[in-house]
Amino acid sequence: MYFEDYSKFISAYEDFENSKYVIFGIPFDATTSYKPGARFGPDEVRGASWGLETFSPILKKDLIDLKICDKYNISIEGNQETIINRAYLAAKNIMENGKVPVMIGGEHSVTYPMIKAVKDVYSDFIIIHFDAHCDLRNSYNGNEQSHASVIRRSYDFTKDIFQFGIRSGDREEWEFGWENTNISMNMPTKTDIEKIKELNKPIYITIDIDVLDPAFVPGTGTPEPCGFSPKELIESLYLLKELKDRIVGFDVVEVSPHYDLGKITSVTAAKIIRELMLIIDRQ
Repeated sequence: MYFEDYSKFISAYEDFENSKYVIFGIPFDATTSYKPGARFGPDEVRGASWGLETFSPILKKDLIDLKICDKYNISIEGNQETIINRAYLAAKNIMENGKVPVMIGGEHSVTYPMIKAVKDVYSDFIIIHFDAHCDLRNSYNGNEQSHASVIRRSYDFTKDIFQFGIRSGDREEWEFGWENTNISMNMPTKTDIEKIKELNKPIYITIDIDVLDPAFVPGTGTPEPCGFSPKELIESLYLLKELKDRIVGFDVVEVSPHYDLGKITSVTAAKIIRELMLIIDRQ
């Protein structure tokens, strides 16, 4: 091989028809309320992935053995409603073809079209949400599709929502979460995994990179102190191996490269994506 395409995620060599995992980005951050820039996240995470090995020594698996396609980024021409619909149709097409979507954000509002597509394809399902923030506002700055409202909007599609690492939100959000979702300030435990497993439903995972402490991932638009280390998060993801047959897609969002140091946030996001694809691999 004389040439390499570094614009794709590492090992994403397959075409759509032959792939099992389909990576794509949604470079959108128009509702960001603090520091914009997450629109540049998808490409930076792809680039940073080339600094990783394809092999995971913990899982003893290698990305080169997976059939991965990278479809690049959703077009963000048009208003938010148009972009949401475009992303929804793309995600739905991926899942209807029996493939696992792997979405890179973008701000967290871009998870909404993914959840909407999961609802249409799988009907009854579970959301596992890692984040520093509740994201349970009914609206923010007059926008019901804000990045601060994405889990509240997702509640319209499923009541089985498990939130982990949450440490920030207004009183109304916390009260809504305590009453309506399984909200925790901690990482998931084996007991949590058993509870999710007993529901026996398809699972979608969304990971906001700011669930991690900004000391480890400064490149995000809404950093929140007192978070977790990448090791703590990834070790908790390994617990999901028991659920791998039920996981139908996932995303990693809110990487904002302009505030990063040495691309450590982007490479952390890339490693999370690598490990999750290998965790849910059914071979």
